[in-house]
Amino acid sequence: MPLTTIDTSSVAERDRLDFWRSTVCDQFVTLDVRPGAGPAVRGSVTAAAVGDIQLRTIQAGPHRFDRTPGQVRGADEDYYQIALARHGSTLVAQDGREAVIEPGDFVLYDSSRPFTFVTAGDFAYSVCLFPKRLIPLSEVELREATAVRIDGRRGVGAMIPPFLAALQRLDDDDLVPAAREAMHRTIGDLYTTVIRSEIDSAAPDGVHLSRARAHIREHLADRDLDPASVAAACAISVSYLHKLFSATGTTVTAHIREERLQGCWRDLARPELAGLTVAAIGARWGLPDPAHLSRAFRARFGVSPSTHRSGAH
Repeated sequence: MPLTTIDTSSVAERDRLDFWRSTVCDQFVTLDVRPGAGPAVRGSVTAAAVGDIQLRTIQAGPHRFDRTPGQVRGADEDYYQIALARHGSTLVAQDGREAVIEPGDFVLYDSSRPFTFVTAGDFAYSVCLFPKRLIPLSEVELREATAVRIDGRRGVGAMIPPFLAALQRLDDDDLVPAAREAMHRTIGDLYTTVIRSEIDSAAPDGVHLSRARAHIREHLADRDLDPASVAAACAISVSYLHKLFSATGTTVTAHIREERLQGCWRDLARPELAGLTVAAIGARWGLPDPAHLSRAFRARFGVSPSTHRSGAH
């Protein structure tokens, strides 16, 4: 993919502070940017993209970055982000938690809520900004995984550093639409895997919840899929099933609807399925009523199924 590098050394010293603040806000999200060096700030950002996925590297001297409530309210797009530390030590705060990340560690954070980054000195990060609307997780699940230090050298976390490095080398211009859409799914699944590995690992009910989610994924085309059938397949009571999903901030029915809509979103962008009508794709995911699908799809993603399809193709 074409890489764009923006460096403070390219402008006169008297203009660098304003230039740097504008660069950071343009390439990430709107932030209060306070470099420790003041007007003599030095730093660079490298930017690239794969479809809707934004990839950034940033390096600079000591800084404090704050995402304020006012900036959150004025946002055009919400991103769930991974920041992988390459150099330096950084304190990250969000949702009442604090984590210190050092080289090899990474942290998840959400641009739809305030957060703070404070570096102890020079720093460098690799950052992946992924549209929050494409992650099939409840708000509670997303919130519980922010500002938690994750070791990028072992376990599930070890998938992140090489994957980000590979994305940086990928040429987006060489990807056909189907491959680009598959990349979106892969990265969305990676975020989901990392998040659930963090918040489910300590939960005693994690096994039952995982079984329920797996059963739902395998039977989304079944129009009769409902809490009773899921509970029966998992050999638990309906009330216990509701309790499991309630603890994640959602309901069984809402989870089924989200999984179905995510499936429709992906299939509508696949060129090899262009011959299928929107109704046929909805039926593949257990949403055979075109009017209901259109309303639910627009409410979830902000566009109609047909608009999403034409834009993707």
